[in-house]
Amino acid sequence: MNDHYLKKLDRVTAILTQLQSKSVVRAQDLAEKFDVSIRTIYRDVKTLENAGIPIVGEAGNGYSLMDGYKLPPIMFNKEEVLSFITAEKLMQKFSHQSLGNHYQTAMEKVRSVLRYSDKNLIQNIEKQIDVFNFHTQQAEDSLKNVIPIILESIAEKTQLNIEYQTVDSKISNRTIEAVGIFFEFNFWYIMAYCTLRNDFRQFRVDRILKIYKTQTPFLQEYGQIADYRKSHGNKVKAKLLVDKKIMAHLVNSKKYYGLIEEVETDQGVELTFETEWINDGFPRWVITFADYATVLEPESLRTRLKELLTNMMGRHQ
Repeated sequence: MNDHYLKKLDRVTAILTQLQSKSVVRAQDLAEKFDVSIRTIYRDVKTLENAGIPIVGEAGNGYSLMDGYKLPPIMFNKEEVLSFITAEKLMQKFSHQSLGNHYQTAMEKVRSVLRYSDKNLIQNIEKQIDVFNFHTQQAEDSLKNVIPIILESIAEKTQLNIEYQTVDSKISNRTIEAVGIFFEFNFWYIMAYCTLRNDFRQFRVDRILKIYKTQTPFLQEYGQIADYRKSHGNKVKAKLLVDKKIMAHLVNSKKYYGLIEEVETDQGVELTFETEWINDGFPRWVITFADYATVLEPESLRTRLKELLTNMMGRHQ
């Protein structure tokens, strides 16, 4: 079998996997994914049909498997099996409890369809992988199934009613339209449109005391959460003067915290950031190298650093 037919076999198999995992698959999306022409995708779909796979749809409208049609379990290769066990370790450390429980159940189903040799592979390797969490212990959530409820509301595009406790312990009732969820600084957050404030807000999941799904549809359409955070975040400019000898340790993290400019001077390296986390995440990051850095602006960042350092000293006296 020559290389051309091997590539086609791999592609046709991958298309079948896409059909199994999605309700509708467009030929254009498949062509972009596999870097082939749409006409090639049409031929691949025809190959599947000739093999007896009942595909519903036609060119231009998208394809799907006939409702009720069941395929035998998919076999995974060794690399995919290893990726599953690595992902499981990450989920155990960084996932919300409700997501972790569901992922564990899903992994049990995956294990059930693995070949005997792959099951042995997992048993031999899973204790050799660990993820060391450097964050502090996350606060106990009052609700255990909150994230699945949020995700259901996003999928169904229906509003949520929540009872929320703010950072100063005030409790308010909100009706929100969840745009998405994200994990940051050891906490899960909801990005949502708040009907009370008529604006977008972030809500920390562990501060939700009660949550209810409603039948009320969203008032508007929303884009992807990453696009929203770029366009709606309230960013503050901050400048630091950092000792040159510490710069090698900031190569990756400085970009994550919003670096927009880096200028080398005789006194050190002047770093300019635009950050949404000026009151919490950003100053806590600066503390990790504060003995090699000087805050040039804003004054509020200096004040916040002093507060954090004072609290730290008080705890260790």
